[in-house]
Amino acid sequence: MKEKHWLIIALIGYLALVYVSWDSSVKVSPDGRLFLTFWHTYNDQEEQVLRSIIKKWEALPENAKYTVRPVRIPFEGHKEKIRTALTVGQGPDMARVDWSFVCELARKNAAIDLGLLGFDKIADQYLKAPLKSCYVDGKYHGLPDQSNCVAFFYNRTLFKEAGLIDKNAAPDPQEYLKVLPKTWEDLKKIGPKLTNKEKGQYAFAMTNTLWWNLPFFNTFGARIISEDGKKCELGSEEAIKAVEMMAELHKEGIEAGAWRAGAITPEQGFVNNKYAMIFMGPWNLARFSGLGAQLDFGVGLIPAGPNGSSTNVGGTDVVIFKDRDEPEKLTERIKFSYSFLTFFTNAQNQVEWCQKLNQIPINMGAYDLVKFEDKNLGIFMEQMKLAGANPVVKDFGLMEDMVNPEIEAILSGQKQASEALKIAAEKIQTRLLD
Repeated sequence: MKEKHWLIIALIGYLALVYVSWDSSVKVSPDGRLFLTFWHTYNDQEEQVLRSIIKKWEALPENAKYTVRPVRIPFEGHKEKIRTALTVGQGPDMARVDWSFVCELARKNAAIDLGLLGFDKIADQYLKAPLKSCYVDGKYHGLPDQSNCVAFFYNRTLFKEAGLIDKNAAPDPQEYLKVLPKTWEDLKKIGPKLTNKEKGQYAFAMTNTLWWNLPFFNTFGARIISEDGKKCELGSEEAIKAVEMMAELHKEGIEAGAWRAGAITPEQGFVNNKYAMIFMGPWNLARFSGLGAQLDFGVGLIPAGPNGSSTNVGGTDVVIFKDRDEPEKLTERIKFSYSFLTFFTNAQNQVEWCQKLNQIPINMGAYDLVKFEDKNLGIFMEQMKLAGANPVVKDFGLMEDMVNPEIEAILSGQKQASEALKIAAEKIQTRLLD
């Protein structure tokens, strides 16, 4: 009977723990600490590392009063969930959000200006391009917690078949990197050797959405939105040249037209040994490597334009919300939330995070300390340093809806670049900036 009695007590204790972990109305943990609620969208493996870092933060004597309560929400729909929670006054203390959401939260006066907490003093510790997504109207309203980009994936088999590499040569990645196009003009030169239309084989394949096209714009030094966030610069000479170059790749038969509706996507064509080169992110490294002999691939830097090699920025940021009861004050709860997020993303914890999860560091102090077994991740780290900041607007999805059709009209030869980009720029200016 005693054993049964203890089992009942243990069950009650477990249910109480589950309750306080999920019920946002509960403010104090069983051991008497005040909760700081952190909504996140990490997967199982990421959450394990997160909890490990939380324990380290809580073990510091100065943090004895608080405990961080991580609550996972689905990434799909996380914006709507957070909007609703904030509207009814039930939002978390802090949250992990898509990089494109920070601008909206800042302009709705929901996310704290981290400069008030001293973030400007440590801002240079973070990669510049990811951090720029948090910089809204001259203030940092968040900081990056996880970032990625795209680099230049190439198919070694197709390079050998094209005679660019000796078929009997030893599998030396450096040999392939020597023949990879260093510039867009280089791509035009070797493109015909990697293209066989009768076999449905092409040197290059691209996706037409603004985010995937940002590497082209960045290599030409083209901005989408001005530095002060007030003017759309999509009609600039640099932007026109970037899109004209994209159109030339397709017109000359080097690019597959993979952006057309119903076409084989860049990812699928690459796996099927039909596309020799594509833009792709680190999220597919494990999958591609798992294909074994079916796909012999490598990763290099994106070809350079007049502004050098560059890429885009993906990933997420973390933000702190204003206190529900005292929205105009930097409350203790806000200060400890800031303490946790800067601890979570410091160099030491970034090493643990990135080493265990094979992810790119966002803290510059971790760059020389992280060593990956997959050498391709080292290429991504190098490419990430060359990333251009993404355009910051209140609705990036809406901006894509306005830009994508115009660029498709350019690629398909229906419109001149100057005409189409002018139309897109006017729409963006009217609907997102004025």
